[in-house]
Formats: sequence, structure tokens, C-alpha cells
Amino acid sequence: MKKDRIWYSYTLQPYVLEEERYYDSEKFEWTKALENNSVTIQNEVLAYIEGNELKPYFNKALVSKPNQWKTDGLLFWGYFSRKNYSNFVETWSIIKSIPGLVSFSISVLEAGTVIKEHNGDTNAIIRVHLPILVPEGLPNCSFTVANETRPWQVGKTILFNDAQEHWAQNLSSGKRVVLLIDVIRPEFLHRKFEICAKVLNGLGWQWQTQWNSKFRSLPMWAKKAWWTFTRWVIRNVLRVNRLFWA
Repeated sequence: MKKDRIWYSYTLQPYVLEEERYYDSEKFEWTKALENNSVTIQNEVLAYIEGNELKPYFNKALVSKPNQWKTDGLLFWGYFSRKNYSNFVETWSIIKSIPGLVSFSISVLEAGTVIKEHNGDTNAIIRVHLPILVPEGLPNCSFTVANETRPWQVGKTILFNDAQEHWAQNLSSGKRVVLLIDVIRPEFLHRKFEICAKVLNGLGWQWQTQWNSKFRSLPMWAKKAWWTFTRWVIRNVLRVNRLFWA
């Protein structure tokens, strides 16, 4: 696989590129805005968690304890959900101008829980953690990408390659909270809608097969036709939706 080729997990092909584990935050100007405004962001995120029940992550097989990894957000692979907007007005004003922004969510990892080793959806993004609440340092609270472990530090961004195998643990007695955003890598920015559509299609198919395993037994021609149609619909929905948060 060539280095400039985009990998997607839904293809079930192994990720074999020799790419970065972590990205240098100093190379991206927008990380300064996140860190300089981390207190403002922290206040909104913690207020939201205090007043709302977050949803357990849909893939329960990734978590050592059921329903202990919870998420919610405002932007999901390019689709803007206005229902949470009033809770994140200041945070959204800080991050919405980041070039290639496609996701914005909160990730809560409850006490004594491990997110198992896994690969993300694609190498076409830079995944960003802005730690909001970190109950302990290493080794109890740790984040590992391709065998390189780092601590979370409140207000300090971590940028990493989501396609690399990674895992996280919170073995403390408190919850760990991060703001999570996804940014399309600069070299792939012109393919943003295509990338989002393919990832959403893959996630949708994963959800469908978990809901009803019979989808897996469809003939390949039917699967390909369904995937092609779905991606076309998603790309156009995202273009229309983009008008509401441009």
C-alpha cells in the first residue's frame, strides 16, 4: 500500500502503512486555540456531563466493562447535530474554523475500565484528544498507540493516527473525560466528503450486521450496490448539512 493511499477499516484489509503514531501538535496552528481556551471548553463539557446522560459506545466488544465508555457530541463525520449546540456555543466558536474538521464529541471512560486494542476507521484523519478530566497519571490512566504510551494532561492536546492499533485504560477510581475531534489530514482535504461518506457507510454496515447478522450473507453484488447507493446519499446529505454550520 502506498503511503498516500487512504485506508479504511470497513475493507477488512490490515493497516500496514509505516506512518506516524502521534503527530506533532506544534505543526498545527489550531492546536494553540484549543489549548489556550481549554478552561472555557472544560467548563462547557463538564456542565454537559453533569446535566445529561451520555450514550454507551455502540461497539460493546471494545470495552472491558459494559456501558462504561460513553460518548455524545455535536459533529459526527461531517454531520452537524443541532440538538446539542446550545450546550457548546463557546466551544464550537473556538473549533469550527479548524480546516478539515469533521467530528466533535465527548468521550467518557469510567473508573476501572479498559478500551481494548483496536484500529480506527481510517488513516485519513488526525484524531485529537483534549483532556478535560484526568483522575490520575501513568500508569493507571494511559493512552497507547502502537506500543508507545503517553499520559493525558488536562489542557494539552494529543494528536494521533487513529488507524494505528491503540488502546486506553482508566484504572483509577474516577472518570476520565476528553474532548475528541477529527480533522482530515491536509493532503486528503479535497476528498473530505468522500472520506466521511465511506466511514459513515462502514459504521452503518457494522451497526446493521450487529443488529441482524443475516446482512452478512447477502451476495456480494447486492452488498456493493447497497454500499454505492448509500455512499452517494450520504455525500449529498453532508453537502446540504454543511450549509447549516459553515
